[in-house]
This record gives sequence, C-alpha cells and structure tokens, in this order.
Amino acid sequence: MSAPGLPELALGAAAAWALLALALLALRTRAWGRRTLHAPPAGDAAAGARYAFTKGMLPQAKESVRTHLLSYAAGVVFHTGVFAAFGLLAASLAGVAPGSAPVRIGGAVAVAGALAGLGLLGKRVASPVLRGLSSPDDYVANLLTTSFATLAAVATFLPAAREAWLVAGAALLLYVPVGKIRHCLLFFPARYELGRFLGRRGTFPPAAGREA
Repeated sequence: MSAPGLPELALGAAAAWALLALALLALRTRAWGRRTLHAPPAGDAAAGARYAFTKGMLPQAKESVRTHLLSYAAGVVFHTGVFAAFGLLAASLAGVAPGSAPVRIGGAVAVAGALAGLGLLGKRVASPVLRGLSSPDDYVANLLTTSFATLAAVATFLPAAREAWLVAGAALLLYVPVGKIRHCLLFFPARYELGRFLGRRGTFPPAAGREA
C-alpha cells in the first residue's frame, strides 16, 4: 500500500479535529448537571424517550412535517445520501474496488442525496420566508454536504476525482463541530432529554399511542 498523500493526511487531520471537538461538545451537554424536577411524575420517562426516537419521528407525529411532506422526504434522501458518501469514503480508504456493486449502489444513493440537497437549497433561496429565517451557516452547511455527496458519486465512476473528494471531505469535517452540522451529535441528547421530560409529564407518548 502506497504512503498516504496530502489529501489523505488532510482528511485524517480534519477527522481527528472533528472527533475531538464533538467529544468536547458531548461533555459540555452534561456540564450543568441534571435538573431537579419537584413535581410528581405523571408518566413514564423511559417510554417518552422511546417514543421520541421511534413513532415521534414519523410525519404524522409532527405538524410541521405533515404540511411539508415533500421537504421531509427530500431531507431524508439528503441525509441518506450524505451517510452513503461517508460509507463510500470509508470503503475507498479501506481499498475497496471502485467498480464493485455495493460501491456503485452507494454512488447512486449519494447522487440522489446531492440532488435532494440542491433542491432544498433552491427552496431556501426561492422562498422569502426561508431566506428571512436563514443565516450564512445554513448555506455553507448545505453547500459543503452537497458538494461532498456529489464528489463521492463522481469519484465512484471517475477515480480521477478522488483527491477533490477527499479535500471536500476534509473541509466538511473541519466545519462539522463549528456549524449547524454539529446537530449530528447534539440531536441525540436533545431528543433524549425532550422525550424523558415529556414522558415524565405524561405527554409522550400521546394518550392514543401510549403503551399498556
């Protein structure tokens, strides 16, 4: 195996930075300790947490999703494509042949994710309401992830694009802990605490779906 080149070294350094910074963010989520709740529980906190990560994620449980199903579907495809791009990156670094069937399938998923990302970016630009709610971070995060997924797909079928893909991956990893993409970590403790709190209050799961 040949020695890693500059793109591989940059990617490795960016990955180390991202992991360290995300680990520190995870520690900070516990920095204030756990809040003492004085009211007697009206429900099951554990059931609330389970609901938050399962049925509570479905479109029918979210009013904002039920009225924007196309954007919800695009978001699912976008995230799936980015995950596929990271899977392709791991496969590439492990020396998996670019022409293998799983890699080509991953490339197709990455293409779909990139197209969904561009569609969501176009919607943000075209909608006055979304533009008013957006910050530069929203645009940078989308462009970095969409570019990464796009280059992952291109590199699957055009190996000459691999170095550009690695550089895009390094840029994305450098940005992950400092921009909105850090929700890839913070989503989980935030959702867990929400589920536990509303479960204890008897709100999660809703009465119609509450487990016996």
